[in-house]
Amino acid sequence: MDSPRDTSRSLSESSPIDVLHVDDDPEFSALVAAALEREREHITVHTETDPQVALDRIQRNGLAFDCIVCDCNMPGLDGLDVLRHVRAECPDLPVILFTGKARDEIASAALDAGATDYLQKGDDTSQYRLLATRIENAVERTRASRDRTRGLAAIETATDAMCILGTDGTIEYANTACATLFGTDREELLGRHVESFYPDDEAQAVYDSVLPTARESRWTGRSSLVREDGGLVDVEHTLTSARDGSLIWTLSRVSRSEALETRLSVREQAMDEAPIGIVLTDPHAADNPIVYANERFTDLTGYSRDEALGRNCRFLQGERTDEAAVDELRTAVEERESVTTELLNYRKDGTEFWNRVRVAPLFDDDGVIDFFVGFQDDITPRKTYEELLRSNTARLEALFEHSPDLVVVHKADGTIQDVNQRMCEELGYSEADLAGKTVWDLDPSSKPDRSKSFWADLPTNEPRRFEGALERRDGTTFPTEVHLIQLNLDGEDLFVAMIRDISEQKDREAELVEQNERLDRFTSVVSHDLRNPLQVAMGRLELLQDDCDSDHIDAIDRALARMDDLISDLLVLAHDGDDAMDIKPVALADLARACWQNVVTGDATLTVETDAVVNADRDQLQQLLENLFRNAVEHGSDDGGVTVTVVETDRGFAVEDTGRGIPPADRETVFEAGYTTSPEGTGFGLNIVSQVAAAHGWEVAVSEGAAGGARFEFRVD
Repeated sequence: MDSPRDTSRSLSESSPIDVLHVDDDPEFSALVAAALEREREHITVHTETDPQVALDRIQRNGLAFDCIVCDCNMPGLDGLDVLRHVRAECPDLPVILFTGKARDEIASAALDAGATDYLQKGDDTSQYRLLATRIENAVERTRASRDRTRGLAAIETATDAMCILGTDGTIEYANTACATLFGTDREELLGRHVESFYPDDEAQAVYDSVLPTARESRWTGRSSLVREDGGLVDVEHTLTSARDGSLIWTLSRVSRSEALETRLSVREQAMDEAPIGIVLTDPHAADNPIVYANERFTDLTGYSRDEALGRNCRFLQGERTDEAAVDELRTAVEERESVTTELLNYRKDGTEFWNRVRVAPLFDDDGVIDFFVGFQDDITPRKTYEELLRSNTARLEALFEHSPDLVVVHKADGTIQDVNQRMCEELGYSEADLAGKTVWDLDPSSKPDRSKSFWADLPTNEPRRFEGALERRDGTTFPTEVHLIQLNLDGEDLFVAMIRDISEQKDREAELVEQNERLDRFTSVVSHDLRNPLQVAMGRLELLQDDCDSDHIDAIDRALARMDDLISDLLVLAHDGDDAMDIKPVALADLARACWQNVVTGDATLTVETDAVVNADRDQLQQLLENLFRNAVEHGSDDGGVTVTVVETDRGFAVEDTGRGIPPADRETVFEAGYTTSPEGTGFGLNIVSQVAAAHGWEVAVSEGAAGGARFEFRVD
């Protein structure tokens, strides 16, 4: 096996993991490697059957492996010996003992020796899935610990000030450079809120823009922050959101000239850089006009700053703006209070957008109101999603309640949680009656153990169909067809059963069984009770021909032959479709020539003009061709010299002859049972042809042939 990778790895679940498996059984080692790599594509297994060789590899380059998996009972060094040596060389390297020993035999000794985990070998393949999970968990914990250690070391030695803030904005950690920046001890910084470092007139911005922006992604800006001695320090600082919800605060001093620029326009610059629309309005001027608008506001509304300045914010309102929300804003402004509301506003081009408006008064040092600040967020995507969700929910609820099917929602233990109205109507219960019952309370064919086993093996989001039964309140039952699907909602497995009454279908099936039984009895009578005396009559007629000479003998012979033909065709019709068709590619030319040999053709001739191959049941296609050939010969020309041609068409094939043809008036009825124009015909031959075509899904049409005879054309695509 190739040597393991020597590259840095992330904490992602799909990061590569190199495992060294130590076990003296080479076949079991190969099995473990194959099973683990199949369970997790990102796991690579390296095997060693000699524990001493394994230790040598670890001592040479232990960091090349992310985890050691080791057996206990091995010759020379056992698993605990290997564990102790690994701990001496690589204290943090995860070691999992994978052993045949029982838990009580190994648990205490393994943990005392420093094992990361241990797992008893089992008989089924689920143990490898569990082992893979144990490996992933152990490696992730080790990598996370290692990264935290490295990260804290880097933070401690950094020249820039760095802090870690909790989700509420208080300092949970500060490095030495941060304490130096603010002129205090690190212990004095812990527990302080980031707001406390801002001058009083800028503290509100921490809650309005700095922290909200940082929590969403990242905030960057320049500020003059308050030191421990009351002086100001000019910094460029960044707040970045971490995966656990904490914030990373990095600060660096800015030059004197940069600090001066920051102090001159810090409020305006902060608002210009904000990712949300901001306006300032003057409550002392008539109609509270806008005196400042940032760039995000112009992007949001489509109005330039010049077009917005001097106007009241109501110019964004329109026909569908909610008056109640507008009144709420107006009241808050009149009473010098903060307010947050959601408005349907209009851009300059007339398009609508949903605007979350937050308005708050700004006071000067004497407590007199200076401005109103308005923060404006485009929440159109969220509102659109909420509306779509409401619409979909309403449709799903309507579908659930008004479905023609019976719908039941139950838990994995069989307890019914919800039913639709159709279910209540059919069974004669109320929703309250059915809630809390179990599936087997309603389905007499369902058994708890068998049902729970079936549900446990049912994949999520993959419906299954089966048949059951339901019992009404009055004790009557009816058969059902059930489509069951498992859904995982908020971590809970729920099962949705859509149930249909199949009583009519079962009745039809019973009728079909009875009909088939009658058909079997009929074919038995035809094939045995009628054919046997017919064959006796035909045999006696032959004997009679030897004993006497009479003009009536030929007439009797023709009548008996016709009866024989009728019985044969009746049997074909009776059995048509009984056997499942075996559809295969059939060479049409070869089959046509073989069928011609099975028909009494006299002076007739066959011409085959096709190399086509059709997908068909060979036996039924043979029956179709033989009946067409026999029909052409029986209804041929007066001199008997009819020619039958099999040709290929664009959509299939055709059989035509040079005989008398079929009159246009008869072409609609030619395929009906009993149709014939020949005294010798049974009237079933073409009916059999149409049934064979229908069984294959083909279309058949009759027309006049090129030489005036009949043409039967089959569309097979």
